[in-house]
Amino acid sequence: MKARWLVPLLLVALVVALVGAAAPGAAPAAAAVARPGPRPILTFASRGAAVRRAQVLLNRHGYRVPVTGLYWLETVRQVRRFQVAHGIRNTGQVGPLTWPKLLGRRSGPLARATPTGRVARAARAPAARAAGVVYLTFDDGPTPTWTPRVLDLLTRYRARAIFFVVGRTAATWPGLMRRAYVAGHGVGNHTWSHRRLTGLRGVGLTAEVGATSAVIGRATGARPRCLRPPYGTVDAASAYQARALGLRLTMWDVDPYDWRRPGAGVIAGRVLSRVHSGDVVLLHDGGGDRSQTVAALQQVLASLSARGFRFRALCRG
Repeated sequence: MKARWLVPLLLVALVVALVGAAAPGAAPAAAAVARPGPRPILTFASRGAAVRRAQVLLNRHGYRVPVTGLYWLETVRQVRRFQVAHGIRNTGQVGPLTWPKLLGRRSGPLARATPTGRVARAARAPAARAAGVVYLTFDDGPTPTWTPRVLDLLTRYRARAIFFVVGRTAATWPGLMRRAYVAGHGVGNHTWSHRRLTGLRGVGLTAEVGATSAVIGRATGARPRCLRPPYGTVDAASAYQARALGLRLTMWDVDPYDWRRPGAGVIAGRVLSRVHSGDVVLLHDGGGDRSQTVAALQQVLASLSARGFRFRALCRG
């Protein structure tokens, strides 16, 4: 008889427990369970649901990017534009300052008009500031022929830049790295032998990247913070290992293909016609004859300075 009554009693107890869980007094506990944790920091080569969410939000704000779940070049580019428009340091990473803006009220890159025809204050604010900031970068040096001439031009226009150096060249000319760093420029890692990172793993990647960082550290007294992958190619595994070595992958927005030597006027024209505030410009001070790059740089510095742009160094803190 006792066994016959045991099952109904257990069912009644279960119903009472479920009703108690749904009671108003239980709501705070349920809310605590549902409260989302901190959002992850997204950077180049990140992937997954959080990346997909960020891409959806970028599109909602008017910054068009494919929703792929992979944090690739176009996503970095649009995040940088979004950060510039919202007064956030344009790192290209989605972190604790960028997430709230992405999750907030829609505000596209183009000025919006109110019903009265007046431009909204939030959309007008970026245009009210100076023309903006451009980040000049120089790859494949240092070289005794071209790097000093680039440094002289930067000094003349009170501009800062970053030099992504090749380790085996940097080891030969450490004084040029030291000069650049003391002048306020950044010095970044461009691997030891300009080898593609794609497919490079373990000891091979550490040798290419770690040895270069060591050379930079001895010359400047500071470990580099940024790595530019040769040819702009990297896969998820090498990107993860680079981050584990304390290096942030740094790409570019404007590439005038100066290494092809199309003429100084062509190089300068490509930069001046494409550059916007917050853009990273790719140039070279090594790897061959860079006389056209030096001549183009003078045109670029003169023109952008006259337009009110400033030039800052990446990876200097």
